[in-house]
Amino acid sequence: MRKVFLLLFVIVSVTFATTTKEEKVQDRINNLEKPLYNPFVENYILHEIKQLREENRNLKVELHETLAKKEITMSNNVVNYATSTINNMFYIIAAATSLLVIVGWTSIKDTNEKVKNMIDEKTSKIIEEYEERLLNFERDLENRSKQVKRNQHEIEVTNTIHSLWLRSSQESTPAGKVEIYDEILNIRPDEVEALTYKADAVLDMGEANWALNLTNQALEIDNSYANAYYQRSKIYAVLGQEENAILDLEKAIDLNEQYVEEIENDEEFETLINNEKIQDILKLKATV
Repeated sequence: MRKVFLLLFVIVSVTFATTTKEEKVQDRINNLEKPLYNPFVENYILHEIKQLREENRNLKVELHETLAKKEITMSNNVVNYATSTINNMFYIIAAATSLLVIVGWTSIKDTNEKVKNMIDEKTSKIIEEYEERLLNFERDLENRSKQVKRNQHEIEVTNTIHSLWLRSSQESTPAGKVEIYDEILNIRPDEVEALTYKADAVLDMGEANWALNLTNQALEIDNSYANAYYQRSKIYAVLGQEENAILDLEKAIDLNEQYVEEIENDEEFETLINNEKIQDILKLKATV
């Protein structure tokens, strides 16, 4: 009886503790003020790149296996075809010899020579045909292997550039950012985004003319890149070229309306904020 009473007491205590814990968890969930986690975009990108690298490696292995199987299959076909051809030729030789002996057209020796020449010619033709097919297959496989190598190289370059962009986002000084952007441009000289961000960093260093040259290079490569127009507009504003600054700002906004949100936050536009066209842009922003 005493044991039964203790068992009931333990069960009631566990049930009460579980209920209390669930109520605390529910209260904590209801009082949350921010998400419990943040997405890790970099990990997702690295995972995708790792998966692409593994797929390329598997493709290379599959290509080698396919080549080996094809070579074996082609060799078996050549042997089978040659064997069948020779057997058929021997039957033809026997029939032709019997016929020639009966009719008496020529000697058995002459017949054997002619049949031998026919067999050699047919066999040579078949071998040449299969050699040509094998050569074409090897060329195709070589091209695919080169493509796999190019993909692997591109993945390595992408990984390197991605890590450099991460470094640049953590760099606090304009000079440090410029060094990182130069590393990216050494890998990809036509990287429009790197040229544009380098121009922004150079402008923060007080080198407006240098920054202008960089944005011009970026727009020569891609004349539809909105950020290049926006950065050049800031440079023109610093250089006192208001008309050019407004023209580039309008082009940037036509390509990407989000730049309207940044006009009031960039100190380079302080001298233009009272301009009639700038005010029209800001009024349009307020209307929208």
